[in-house]
Amino acid sequence: MKMQNIGIMENSRRFNRVNISLPVAIRQQDSQVFLTESLDLSEGGILVRNNENANLDIGSDVKVHIDGILGEEQSKMVLHDMKVVRIEEKIIALEFI
Repeated sequence: MKMQNIGIMENSRRFNRVNISLPVAIRQQDSQVFLTESLDLSEGGILVRNNENANLDIGSDVKVHIDGILGEEQSKMVLHDMKVVRIEEKIIALEFI
């Protein structure tokens, strides 16, 4: 008798994700800034709300400020180099580069 896989899926993520809501500013290459909030965060990237239907392209490089990340000084804006890896109607996935 053959055994079949009945839909058991392993989590193939490289990093654990934490659900967290933080203010996020995404600066595009043309210097336009898109303000949003995070939905979850990991060592590999961040998922943000697409609340303005941002004019971003998959594969484009952006600079991202995540407000409230431990270790960042409140008086200094830290920008992270990131790449847009997925865009859907309500979410944008970004990867640290």
